[in-house]
Amino acid sequence: MKIKSLVEGQEVVKIYPTTTIRHALTVMNEKKIRRIAVVDPGTNRVEGVVTSMDIVDFMGGGSKYNLVKSKHSHNLLAAINEPVKEIMTDDVISIKETAVLGDVIRIFMEKNVGGMPVVDKDHKLISSITERDVIRKFKDKIDESEKVKDYMTEKPVVATPGERLKDVARTMLRNGFRRLPVVSEGELVGMITSTDFIKFLGSDWAFNQMKTGNVREITNIRMQDIMVKDVLTVDSNSSLVNAVEIITNNNIGALPVVENKKLVGILTEKDIVPYFLEMK
Repeated sequence: MKIKSLVEGQEVVKIYPTTTIRHALTVMNEKKIRRIAVVDPGTNRVEGVVTSMDIVDFMGGGSKYNLVKSKHSHNLLAAINEPVKEIMTDDVISIKETAVLGDVIRIFMEKNVGGMPVVDKDHKLISSITERDVIRKFKDKIDESEKVKDYMTEKPVVATPGERLKDVARTMLRNGFRRLPVVSEGELVGMITSTDFIKFLGSDWAFNQMKTGNVREITNIRMQDIMVKDVLTVDSNSSLVNAVEIITNNNIGALPVVENKKLVGILTEKDIVPYFLEMK
């Protein structure tokens, strides 16, 4: 199956290199997306992509925080009004509209990306495709005998409720994880995702802190104050079909795997997508 048929009819969301980081955050929040293509306004050619992980980086996880720390002397309000070209990923992984499903899944696996722009032969933006798109399209093909325990990631990297945003950002960026279970004494108490960073940075509270110039109040906030506490979970012996239904019905990217209140693993979209690689 060619991916053009997978993405037909989808809304094409895009921004431009001169779009401010703040506006990009607003669009990502409103559209509930983790990545957005940056295109040349004249040609519609893809020049970059801004992802939720770029925002994690910008908020203290990595080198993009230098825009706040060095260029603007910790003035986050000034930094967030810079153009997205300052933080976008310009080495874009994209895929041609003529590619087939197997090509898409292999790129997801090999490049550790959760989505990418779909382009024509001239590298002009047509749409985008994500791991979630693939799972939604083909979830009915999953064999009911498959179990969560055979696909989950065991002993996941975790955060704690008292950890600061900037420290969790570094952990996420260093490991290439878009989400971390939050654990206290071995028990799951919440979940923090890169999408939560976008929501938080776009909140009224964060904006008020920016206006006062108190960036450290933002980067030092604790996970217990911004994490999702009402977390859906699954046990290791649940069917993969059931887990995928929970993920797709609730529009979430992962399910912590819990046994007797203890976190034993996590099942992510990235864990599920390879199942479809050999599908005819």
